[in-house]
Formats: sequence, structure tokens, C-alpha cells
Amino acid sequence: MQDIKNEEYVTCPRCEKEVYKDAITCPFCNFGIMAWLEGVINENGEPMKKSSKQKVY
Repeated sequence: MQDIKNEEYVTCPRCEKEVYKDAITCPFCNFGIMAWLEGVINENGEPMKKSSKQKVY
């Protein structure tokens, strides 16, 4: 583990533990890390709305 750099880890927004950045889900709380990093879901696990394509009236 010493040869792995800190840039390869992120902090899970749900359980606040360090998780490997390439993990699909957090091993501690099963949060979707990959989807969160790609902007598909927010830190609450809810789908992100694409505001650039929506019209605001």
C-alpha cells in the first residue's frame, strides 16, 4: 500500500472513509463512487439534473 499515491483515493461523501478512486462502489457503505465522480449522482445518491439542457422559465 505504500507505493500507492494519495491521488488515487477519494473520500466517500456518505461514510467519510477513504476509498480507491477506481472502485465502482464504496466497500464500506455501498455508495456509487464511480457514478458520483462522473457526475451521474450527487453526494446523496440522487440523480443529477442536466441544467444546461433544461430551460428555466
